[in-house]
Amino acid sequence: MLIDIITGTPLYVWLILALLVYRGVKRLYPRDVHLRAFVILPLLFLFLAGHRLATLDYTHAVLVGLVGGLVVGALLTVMLRPQDRLSYAGGDRAHVEGEWHTLAMVLALFAALYAQNAGLAVNPALANNVPFMLAVNAVIGLATGFSTARAAAYLLKVKRLAKAGESAAR
Repeated sequence: MLIDIITGTPLYVWLILALLVYRGVKRLYPRDVHLRAFVILPLLFLFLAGHRLATLDYTHAVLVGLVGGLVVGALLTVMLRPQDRLSYAGGDRAHVEGEWHTLAMVLALFAALYAQNAGLAVNPALANNVPFMLAVNAVIGLATGFSTARAAAYLLKVKRLAKAGESAAR
């Protein structure tokens, strides 16, 4: 049955996974990034979360899972402090040391969405299975909350460092 699910998965899904892994592996290495890059992934994740709420019939379990995951993801950001590995590179750029968070979060999000979609394709009754829906959406919320809180922490630090640089230049 698992082989049937994997072989029945459309090619574009595997291409998306390959792209996500590629982008995540690139983030393992230090890089200078434009500040816009910090908000792309969180906006995509937030869009996916909002889309789920708007289109899925089982909104209570989805909402509880997403909100719980968002809170845990934000708290994880506070604990891990990814902004400590960021420095201001001038203008609208920042230097970020290599990190594993992005790869972990995109893989978690992909796995949760894949598990849900494959599970519902095989057994549509899972739509009414509260533990299943809570777990899947908690993982989606975790990835979304972490990515959004991390972007906010990055942008706030860059703003603070840029302001400190302007003050020092005067």
